[in-house]
Amino acid sequence: MCRRHLFTSLSILVFAVGGCEKISPYVNKVENPSKGFPKGMIALAGMVVVCAILGTVAMGRMFDPAVINSSDEAFSAYAANGSYWAFQKLGQYYHMGDLFLIIFALCNVISQFAILVLSIDAPLRMLLGNEHTRQFIPTALQKKNQYGVYSNGIFMVVILSGAIILVQSFVPGAASVLRQLTKLNSVCMPMRYMWVFVAYLALRKAINRIPAEYRFVKNQAIANFFGCWCFGVTAVCCVMGMYDKNLFTFALNVVTPIVLTVLGVILPQIAKREQAK
Repeated sequence: MCRRHLFTSLSILVFAVGGCEKISPYVNKVENPSKGFPKGMIALAGMVVVCAILGTVAMGRMFDPAVINSSDEAFSAYAANGSYWAFQKLGQYYHMGDLFLIIFALCNVISQFAILVLSIDAPLRMLLGNEHTRQFIPTALQKKNQYGVYSNGIFMVVILSGAIILVQSFVPGAASVLRQLTKLNSVCMPMRYMWVFVAYLALRKAINRIPAEYRFVKNQAIANFFGCWCFGVTAVCCVMGMYDKNLFTFALNVVTPIVLTVLGVILPQIAKREQAK
């Protein structure tokens, strides 16, 4: 039982380092990219591992795992509120009441709003603001408002997110909903990196036609091995992370990536027909 839970949670480990790909545009701005960038990525992964281990140890000392795993309701409550409980306990330990809890909650609200804005607007600007990628996007999604925001693109994200939230109305309890959304995010977000590895393999195939100051490895066979290995590990982790004993959650983890992938296939076809006309 423990082994199954371990392997089906591997997608969360991949999810933990999610976001590091956003520093890729700065590769050529690093001093001596061939050496400096790998060192930076290794340091980044090491910091994530250390923080995850320290956080797990700290939470394990503050809460009894036997109580948390005693039932699905208890685990869902911990998954949703564990960080808040930790700061509440910290405040009580120092005889400061709920002060730390309130400060953490306010900081969390501000950070989540900032992340929400960046997560929606920044990718749209990168995708629709590039002349090479714009040709694969329908013209309706390229519409800007007076503030330079791709309003229709945001509406599409709102509709997709709203549909996922609407589906959650069938799940009883806010804690269960949050746990389910976290699990869904840990599947969908790492799965998109599979396309990054496919693109990497394609770029390596065209290595003689595309100049680059930095290359991960010079040997073509080793580069292809790492690309295939990363793709395979991510795919296995995401597929195993889809499993859940709750059939509704399991179905949502399977259907959502399929819908998003189909949408990614349909949009370029619509753009192609528009260009043909």
